[in-house]
Amino acid sequence: MTPRDKAIKDLKNAGYIFDRHGANHDIYWNKELNRKIPLKRHDFDEHDRAYINKEIRKNQQG
Repeated sequence: MTPRDKAIKDLKNAGYIFDRHGANHDIYWNKELNRKIPLKRHDFDEHDRAYINKEIRKNQQG
């Protein structure tokens, strides 16, 4: 499983769903929190996954 696949799994577990494609990102949206997180489509690595997890935690805290 690639870091991007793991990040998608983390987003889905946190209640985010795929919203739309951007230019170089996919946008995931959490309806309950009304928050969006962009997910890079290219050159995604563990540092990007750490950023996604940080954003998930930040959005859940308020």
